[in-house]
Amino acid sequence: MTTTAPALDSLNGTSLVEAYLAANPETRSYLHATFQGKRTSGDDLVDKHLKPMIDTVYRQIRALVAPSTLTTAQARMYIAELAVFARHNAQFLRLAAAQVYGSCPALGHEFDRNFLEEGGEPGKVPAHYILYTRALLTDLGLLVNGHVPADETAKLVLQHQVLVNSHMTGLIAGGYYATEGVAVAETEILRDITDRYGELTIQATGAELQNLDYYYRLHLDEGHEAAQIGGMSVEEAHIEGLVRFLRQSDLFRLDLPQALEGFLQIFNAMAHWWTQLAYRARELN
Repeated sequence: MTTTAPALDSLNGTSLVEAYLAANPETRSYLHATFQGKRTSGDDLVDKHLKPMIDTVYRQIRALVAPSTLTTAQARMYIAELAVFARHNAQFLRLAAAQVYGSCPALGHEFDRNFLEEGGEPGKVPAHYILYTRALLTDLGLLVNGHVPADETAKLVLQHQVLVNSHMTGLIAGGYYATEGVAVAETEILRDITDRYGELTIQATGAELQNLDYYYRLHLDEGHEAAQIGGMSVEEAHIEGLVRFLRQSDLFRLDLPQALEGFLQIFNAMAHWWTQLAYRARELN
């Protein structure tokens, strides 16, 4: 499998997902067969094809971003843009839940559970966006609240909004598996970017940035107080909670090709977004 990141200029209009499928014809063929109804195993689709694609593409994204090499301006740009989706994620989860309850109550319940974690459940951890933006302000003096997003970020938000308003339950399930399936990798990249900004501006990283460290541990640590499912971090629990609807599409009466369509719509959108941000960062160099 291809694991190194292609140079930005070498992509020449080809997305990281397209490049992955070109380098992994067995996955490309399996996706084609799933769309044609010739492959119906959700386990095989997820474990043999979607998970490896997520892992490889996000290793490439990390290499393109190269957090340890960013300038202050580049790191600030990434931080501001990455905060935008977090601003809207809770409301998207709530909309998704409302859309699917009639056809798949179990999926609606899963979206509601995620919504309460992201949006802030009374008596528990506050809304994640509030925690994050307060941490940026307290630890780094960075104000991202009200940031007007770049065009590529606005496009990503729009694509999520269109997805959660779909009448197709499978499409929403697949799209949100893409969103959650990359969440651990994206959080780890963001942690490295904020560490880089702290290193350059106040010579502090990691646990020295106490509020940001709490936020990242909340998402990534299995033993964190916010973890509600034993043995899994908050993000891992979100991933496993959603992926079972692809694995057991027959049980939940979800259309697997439809779910694959939703996955590719959002996964392609996110990979494109990161690539465009890398171009933008290069212009700031």
